[in-house]
Amino acid sequence: MRPMRKLQRGVALLTVMVVLVLCVLAVAANTRSGLLHEMLVGHQSDQLRAQAAAEALVRDAEIDILGVLPDGSPCQPLAPGAIGCRMRGGEALPGAPYFPSSIDEFEEARALVQVGAAIPCRDGICFPASLQALEHIEDALDTMQAVGAHYGQFTRSGLAASAVTGNPLLAPTPARAWYWIEAFLYDIGPDSLKARGHLQPDPVRPFVYRITAVALGLKPGTRAVVKSVFVPYPSEQMQ
Repeated sequence: MRPMRKLQRGVALLTVMVVLVLCVLAVAANTRSGLLHEMLVGHQSDQLRAQAAAEALVRDAEIDILGVLPDGSPCQPLAPGAIGCRMRGGEALPGAPYFPSSIDEFEEARALVQVGAAIPCRDGICFPASLQALEHIEDALDTMQAVGAHYGQFTRSGLAASAVTGNPLLAPTPARAWYWIEAFLYDIGPDSLKARGHLQPDPVRPFVYRITAVALGLKPGTRAVVKSVFVPYPSEQMQ
């Protein structure tokens, strides 16, 4: 009888050990699955946050172009040299670009940006020589960051990080999000930049703007890019 009892005890011990091993493996697998799920959710949330920041930048760039806040008030107090959200380049701000309201101003603003500049951009305003010259701004961030504009830099005077707590990527420091606005004179040729909805600009202000917004996430490798074509003064408004 004793050998039989020893055998039963041995089988029971082996069974308990096997059950314990299976339980440990199940817990480990469940933990690993939970960590993987949390990681995937974290990356997805970071990507969505970056996408929202890039879209907010595009809207901010449109306000910058129009020179009027959403409530209809001007970006800048009425003062000598103020044009929309910007200050016109001159002795106080040599080379400071602005958004033109006439062809003469377009040429002046382009001259302010391009004089002595290796890259035809400053403070988020660009006057490229062709549609292709800055077509892939997002792929040259190391170069383009210095000439980009931040969220609220011109449309909300004195914007601080506390004002954008809803999306930390829009905070001015550390810089994680920028926009660039390429200014073009409208051309009806086959290679011209087509406006959103095929709107044609007002002939007196024939400007088309291509906006590129880039936001980098909090996690390595997260990036959102949004591009838009904006016509601030479509010809339909003049009819």
